[in-house]
Amino acid sequence: MASREVSLKEGSFSQTAQSFNFGEIHAVQERFHFLIKQRLMSEYEKTPPLFPWESELREYPAESADPIGASYSASLWNQHLSSLKVPGLLPEPVLNALFERCQDIVLSPIKQGVQLVRAVEALFPAQGDLLEPIADIVLVPAYRSDDDTQTAVFEQVNQLAGDYDSAQPEQQIALSMMAAQEILSAMTLSLSAQKPEDSREWITACGLLKLSASYTDTRCADGSTDKQLAINAVLPDSGQIRLWDGDVEKRALCAKPGSLDLNWGSFASEKTYVLEISLRSEETALRFVIKLENPLESGFALT
Repeated sequence: MASREVSLKEGSFSQTAQSFNFGEIHAVQERFHFLIKQRLMSEYEKTPPLFPWESELREYPAESADPIGASYSASLWNQHLSSLKVPGLLPEPVLNALFERCQDIVLSPIKQGVQLVRAVEALFPAQGDLLEPIADIVLVPAYRSDDDTQTAVFEQVNQLAGDYDSAQPEQQIALSMMAAQEILSAMTLSLSAQKPEDSREWITACGLLKLSASYTDTRCADGSTDKQLAINAVLPDSGQIRLWDGDVEKRALCAKPGSLDLNWGSFASEKTYVLEISLRSEETALRFVIKLENPLESGFALT
């Protein structure tokens, strides 16, 4: 394994990098799984375990009951996925299924670690006990601003896994979670006082979709401040954009390729806003979420 190690610039991160030796994890699990299974199940029933990123037990809203199927027809939106750094490493059927799952998960107000577990759990039904610890490892670079650290983790996992189909389950899980992390990030626009604008581009078979979101503080007559959200979408085909917060929605339509605008008053930090883009040439819509971060949450777009 020495030839496969990636040089890390931060010595303090070497322990995390070593955690990606999934072959050893797998061997240990094979040896001791039978002996500890019954004891663990008994303990879990008495005291449900927490995710590594949780501090207390809590309930999460139920996701769609539809499992990830074995086949999804490629849609107009899927072309963009192969251009992403990690998703482009996955086989097309796996990537399509993961994308379908992420389209639902991105709408749920759950923590990023839970999102990663939910995104891949149907792809690895026999490795459920590996998902939480691997998600914890994958999340390490997500909470760092150090690009070198993130690049090092990606390169090491990529070298260890090699070809996805011949990789160990632990390696496949890690790559799938990293792919889900990148897909979810691509579908999330995060705004803050320090970064009042965010934008995305999405490659489709009929052209490039461009999306931007921005917010401004408007002072009202009574002296209060109203946060205004502005959306601009440039569509490569006729279609519509739909923005909603669970209670109210706004729409804008165009009969040919062009630019659409939506404005929303009283933009609230405690809400998640969903922007759905529909094109005439595609049956399903592409979903984005728009979040206004609190000052203490700045930099954590998916938490």
